[in-house]
Amino acid sequence: MLAARTGVAMPTISILIKRGSNRTDYKEDLIKGFPPDQISHAWLRDETGAMTDKRTDSNVKARHREDALQDDEIEIAEYNVRFSGGNGNTVIDYELSEESEPATYRLSWLQRLKLNPDKLKRFKVRGDSMEPLLFHGDSVLVNEAENDIKELLDGKVYAIRYGNELRVKRLFKQLNGSLILRSENPAHIDEEVSAELVHQHITIIGRVRDKSGTGGL
Repeated sequence: MLAARTGVAMPTISILIKRGSNRTDYKEDLIKGFPPDQISHAWLRDETGAMTDKRTDSNVKARHREDALQDDEIEIAEYNVRFSGGNGNTVIDYELSEESEPATYRLSWLQRLKLNPDKLKRFKVRGDSMEPLLFHGDSVLVNEAENDIKELLDGKVYAIRYGNELRVKRLFKQLNGSLILRSENPAHIDEEVSAELVHQHITIIGRVRDKSGTGGL
């Protein structure tokens, strides 16, 4: 929880993020609590550079839609997702988003992370449960190859089907087979889903490996 890590009340943190200002007496407390990939420490100290570390979006390249792809570039499309069925027999239908242009990624970056482009999809984030890591309207790059619940990495962010909804959460496996779904926003409490309900209602779509967007600005 950010408030617990920093000692700064959550309303104060939310105001700073939303108004894009570092004017606060709690700078050093925030620096200790915020990882640099979420909020730039240089920005917090003296408002140098951008509030969000540019490294978080550096893998997405800006490209005019009429420009040809370079040898080290690949487009990854954004999808809307629908779920049908249930009780372990859910069908996942992907539909290309007509509202969003494909994003251009560096192949060299994907190769360094051993990501197969054929297994990558982008989805829009909905809601505020993952703020300040992900804001409503941000896009996430999801690796469908990392969808085996037996190989789930504790504390990593995943896109999942929960019932008939697409959710993005930090996941933690429990010894009894249950899953803890954790939000970044401390206003949203942890959800523990029993092993039986995990089988019935949860499908791991893939691990979130990158993010992009202007949410919160």
